[in-house]
This record gives sequence, structure tokens and C-alpha cells, in this order.
Amino acid sequence: MAAAKRRLFQAFKISRKLALLSGGFLLVLGASGTAALVFAPAMSGSESEAGGHCKTLYQSEFRRGEEKRLIAVISTDDREPLARVRTGVRIARHLAETLRPDLVIVQVADHHGPTLRAELRGQAIGAEIVHAPNPGKTMATTKPWEARYVDTVATDTGYYFGPRVDMRLVELETVNHEIELVEGCDGDVVAEDPQTVSAGGHGEPAASGHAEPPAGGHDKPAAGHDAAPSH
Repeated sequence: MAAAKRRLFQAFKISRKLALLSGGFLLVLGASGTAALVFAPAMSGSESEAGGHCKTLYQSEFRRGEEKRLIAVISTDDREPLARVRTGVRIARHLAETLRPDLVIVQVADHHGPTLRAELRGQAIGAEIVHAPNPGKTMATTKPWEARYVDTVATDTGYYFGPRVDMRLVELETVNHEIELVEGCDGDVVAEDPQTVSAGGHGEPAASGHAEPPAGGHDKPAAGHDAAPSH
């Protein structure tokens, strides 16, 4: 009887690698001599969110003088601050390459946070990226990249409470160069068509009342007095 059990076990013996690849199925031999499959959760690390996924909550084009500017607010499943910045830089590049504005502003919110335009401000914004493809064409900045983020993870309700950090240009250029695939948000469908407003030199995003460039009514979003991610 014992020899029969050993032969049966050898017939169903599988390697450790195969057990992992099969998603954690382990073969065990019961006391009755019959084989049974027992499922064990695979230890692949897939339980945690991959991050990098986003959805456009709001997008608007507007003019300030001769400049064409664009602001987009996205929600993302990124938890870590630098991951939020990376996603924001990717979207800023995508918008710059497809819509050709002189200035792009991307604000990053959490996918568990508010979605109404009136609530997408202050602690609801975890990072803000400002991108000028050609800084000589905008009055807002002299740099191709500016970014600031809240150095914390979002609460369960999608708000950020923590210190704000301004990134250096060299750090942002490194992030930019590390992005291999420039694409928009997953299956992105903007809820409303981008609107363009020309207001004779002081235009604001159409019908928003709050979703303004990080300068909050001024032309230059300088670090130190326009600390985004709040408005």
C-alpha cells in the first residue's frame, strides 16, 4: 500500500516553479491515497495596485493674450508622490504634443477623491505640473518644466494633507527622460469639449470660476508664492 502511494505521488509531482506559474495550485496527497488540488494565493505581488492609470476629470483651453493655454485635471491610482508627478508629466507631454498649446497645466487628484469641478482644488490636488514646450512663447514661466506635490499619500477619501515640495528642473528632466511611452489617460473621453476663451489678455478657463492656472490670476507660477497644489 505504501509503495502504491509513493508511485501515485510521483505521478503527480510538480516543480516549485510550475506551482508558482500555475497561480499557486499545490498538489497534496490525502490519507486515503487520493490526490487533491488545493488552491493557495499566488505570491506575485499583483495584489497591490500597479498605478499609472488615470482619468480626465476636466480639461479646458483658454487664451491669455496671444498665448494658448490648456489646463487638465486628472484622477489617478498612483499613491506615491513621485508616481503622481510621473503620470502628470506624461499627460502634460501628451497634451503638448497633440494639442500644441504654449502652456500646459496638469493637476493630479486621487481616484478616491472628489470629481466635481468646484471641489477639485486645495487638498484635493496632490500634484501640479506646468509644462512650457517653448518657454519663450509664454509669460508664465522661463522653464520647460515646473512641478510641485504634496509629500504624502491620499486619505481614504482622496485628500492630501502634508508638506508641499517644489521639484528642481533637473529632477523633472530626469522624470521626463524616463518616460518611454507618452500617452493619455486610459480610454480617455473628456466629458465636455475643451473650451477656448479670449479675454483680451486676461483670459480664464471657460465656465469654471476656479480652475485657473497655478498663478491664481497672475502670469508667472513662481515657486514660493504660488504653492500649488492649492489654488
